[in-house]
Amino acid sequence: MTSIADAVADLAGNQRPVLALDTCVPLDVIRVGMRAQTDVIAQSRRLSEIVITDPNRVQLVVTSLVVLEWGQNKDQVRQEMTTWLAETDKRLIDIHKTWDRVGIPKLTQAPTYLEPPLVEALTSLGESLIQSAIVLDEDNDCVMRALDRVKQKRRPSHKKEIKDSIHLEHYQELARQLNAAGFAQPVIFVSTNGADFWTNTNTPQYPHVDLRTDMKAVNLLFYGRLEYALKHLQIIPGNPPRPLP
Repeated sequence: MTSIADAVADLAGNQRPVLALDTCVPLDVIRVGMRAQTDVIAQSRRLSEIVITDPNRVQLVVTSLVVLEWGQNKDQVRQEMTTWLAETDKRLIDIHKTWDRVGIPKLTQAPTYLEPPLVEALTSLGESLIQSAIVLDEDNDCVMRALDRVKQKRRPSHKKEIKDSIHLEHYQELARQLNAAGFAQPVIFVSTNGADFWTNTNTPQYPHVDLRTDMKAVNLLFYGRLEYALKHLQIIPGNPPRPLP
């Protein structure tokens, strides 16, 4: 793991854009089918390739808590995906039986999709994002600021959860110190946690109004979709949402 100060020294000495991830980003790679977000596979694969083939193009960053949460939650998410695939297979069989019983049999047997290689491939892709990242060591001052958010019921700890605030405070401190070091590249935070970070659950383009002042003060950009961040960095084609005024 790397201290924030050491990460700043590295990034300031060899400047490249910073992409900081919440735990939900790699976890979402596993459950893409369940959420009808299969484009995330291509986006994550492209990002994973870029950090290896062109490391000056972007630097992934995660907190030590992201690594911990990934380890704690990935098996549960894998099981959710496995259950969804099993239910899908059952529905397909029932659909074919329905056709058969109305006298119009389908020409092919119902396919099955619950096979271990699919879940394994998705897990490996999600994990590759973490393995390619600088892992920020826990910073006591950041944790204390996160705790203060809990005490004050300030978003993203408005429901008394502290973990999201720990991520946010570490990424804001990284951005703050990079600004002081004359860093000229974008620092982007991505979280698909709409309930705590987005303007509302239907607006992933922008952070919630309660978070904008803090983020703007340290030049920390925010997107609720990996796609938007990759478009901002021109890693995939297209235009990101227009920035807030």
